[in-house]
Amino acid sequence: MKICFITLGDIKFIATMKRAIGMAGPLLSLGWEVSIIAQDSEENRKRIAMECSEAVKVYYYQPGSAGEEVKVKTDLVNQIAPDYVLFCSFSFRNRISKSKLNVKPKILIEHSELPSGIPDNKGIRKLAMLALEYWSVLYADGLLCASKYLCNVYTKRAAQLFRKQLPVLYSPYAFNNDVIASPRIRLKELQDAYAGKTMLIYMGTLTRNYGLFTMLQAMEMVSKERSDVVLMLLGQGRHMAEAKAFVKEKQLDAQVEFLGYAPEEDLSSWFTAADAFISPLNDTVQDWARCPSKIYMYLPFEKPVFTCAIGEPLEIFGQQGYYFNNNAPASLAVLISKLANGRLAPATVNSEAHSWERRAVDFTAWINSNDAVKVLRIANL
Repeated sequence: MKICFITLGDIKFIATMKRAIGMAGPLLSLGWEVSIIAQDSEENRKRIAMECSEAVKVYYYQPGSAGEEVKVKTDLVNQIAPDYVLFCSFSFRNRISKSKLNVKPKILIEHSELPSGIPDNKGIRKLAMLALEYWSVLYADGLLCASKYLCNVYTKRAAQLFRKQLPVLYSPYAFNNDVIASPRIRLKELQDAYAGKTMLIYMGTLTRNYGLFTMLQAMEMVSKERSDVVLMLLGQGRHMAEAKAFVKEKQLDAQVEFLGYAPEEDLSSWFTAADAFISPLNDTVQDWARCPSKIYMYLPFEKPVFTCAIGEPLEIFGQQGYYFNNNAPASLAVLISKLANGRLAPATVNSEAHSWERRAVDFTAWINSNDAVKVLRIANL
């Protein structure tokens, strides 16, 4: 069987390509022929080269208008002639013109968030996102949902649109064994630089909505009793300048570091050096729906993950998670203090259940089962 992943934008800014490059190798080992359509950018080329073998066929396109991108993606699908097309996100520019296809692949769409539930999407934009979400149900032959919440939402929407038989697969993000096993070229440097420190890592967008100031306020509380705890912020965001001003005002410069974007090849060094990870979530539709992909990257390092009892973390950790309230910095400070004082047990999650190899096996089984159902249904007509 042949599958073509169609992706959108630069992975440095739009992370949905992670499924394509994560599942490509495992699907190859299961006998699939794999192609990826990706925007031509330095970071995309670097990440694909790092995570995919030469057996994966990659087709790069130049960014353009929505119409231009739809045309080039449609032309490439005609050239590749896959059995399945999997859109790693669905949008007005990340789609193909079915009427101009010379081939008839099954169309699969991945949903990893609910744009209509994002507070910043208001008015006309919110309605456009909602329309796009419903359109995906009509456009696709099957859906992959990266959270249980999304599975429930799209199962209900399929019923509303008289498509109760639309297959929906629960398939969260995962970790890539090749990235985990990559050379830890900076590990000795980091271990020497932070010897005797308790290191916390947050990797993501630096905004209030993502818990930036919850982390900073928690660090302010912890600093009163422990000067050996450091918070490393890997990422950028619109509230970074405000956060830096807060750190300066509270004299936390020695305990909070703004490191900017971390190259993928450095992550295994940082994650090995870390003592714990922080992944804040809010009790909102946006965070119940989204799949916090970075948590899956943290799992194989077997360190505590400080997160919130919302959505996918509950699916991963159950009642054994290290949870805090993102609106109560003191609850995070308690976890940090316990960690620094050696009073937290190691993580016990079965990380192998969250590898891309596992996702590829589940995906293939789902495809085979749905094809079998269709064959039987046709035979009985």
